[in-house]
Amino acid sequence: MDLLLIGPPGVGKGTQAARLRQALGIPHLSTGDLLRRHVAEGTALGAAAGAHMRRGELVPDALVTEMTLEQILGPSCSAGVILDGFPRTPAQAEALDTALAGHARRLAVVLHLTAPDQTLLRRLTGRRTCAGCGDSYHPDTRTPRTHGQCDSCGQPLVQRADDTAETARTRLAVHTRQTQPLLARYRLAGVLHEIDGCGDPGDVTRRLLAVLALRAAGSSAL
Repeated sequence: MDLLLIGPPGVGKGTQAARLRQALGIPHLSTGDLLRRHVAEGTALGAAAGAHMRRGELVPDALVTEMTLEQILGPSCSAGVILDGFPRTPAQAEALDTALAGHARRLAVVLHLTAPDQTLLRRLTGRRTCAGCGDSYHPDTRTPRTHGQCDSCGQPLVQRADDTAETARTRLAVHTRQTQPLLARYRLAGVLHEIDGCGDPGDVTRRLLAVLALRAAGSSAL
């Protein structure tokens, strides 16, 4: 099954993608992680992306699309994939649909995690990230055993620059503006499902899996 997990910053996509990966047995593909991996490994695509990143520029759509589709259509994702961060634009969505169709695949479901802005702002501004391994902590959901110190590696916990209140509000506004065309596209295609992202992460996972079970049952009945 090929599925897209989409939602605003702070809604818990990373947590839920990891849970879905374990439950479904298919890989989670984050474009951010993919970009960093290509740059670190020094691939041709990574070198091209790195040049833009070093200049503080956005990596061009075409380059992100090529890199991501190469991974999606590769052997590691042949049984399906959980997409996170791609597609972000109608052009990327069109390229994804075309590429999947060429391999007798399709985006079966789009899971849109939602939460009120007030909840998202609290999550974002309260988040602290390990300066060493990148683990995340939050006073509402995961507190470190030692204040200000990562449980995993002992490095200090810091507030990311994009987790301040002002920056968080900007990120939420940008996300809303950018995703509206995608949500409209997938709503029209009949594959979009809105999922409440509030509450215990386990409850959110059960909501997601319930939708997937219904979609699978509906497909089997056809």
